[in-house]
Amino acid sequence: MKPEITKEQAEAIEFLREHYDDRRILELYDEDVIGHMHQMYGHDCGSLYDLELIELAAALINGYEIGKSPEETLQEYYVEALHTARDEATGHDIQDAIRYTLETLGIKIEGVNA
Repeated sequence: MKPEITKEQAEAIEFLREHYDDRRILELYDEDVIGHMHQMYGHDCGSLYDLELIELAAALINGYEIGKSPEETLQEYYVEALHTARDEATGHDIQDAIRYTLETLGIKIEGVNA
């Protein structure tokens, strides 16, 4: 089964694979050295520590799927609001509520309020 990881974690795995084999990547994780890759190579791989060792091993062995970020999920929901709402007015109300919430929180999302 392929685990779902973030885009940042996928980039860290691919970066590490340029320098190490999968076995060594797991050793570096276990030795708590992956967080120091930024100092050694100028690339931050610390996001891998958000994964359990078994999740990282599964991603290395079985491959992985990149999950959507919360921003991507919200942007997709925002776009679909007009298509899935029971009527156009409700769809616009949903979009207005999303924009209001983001503005209140000071968050900008491309395709929604940026």
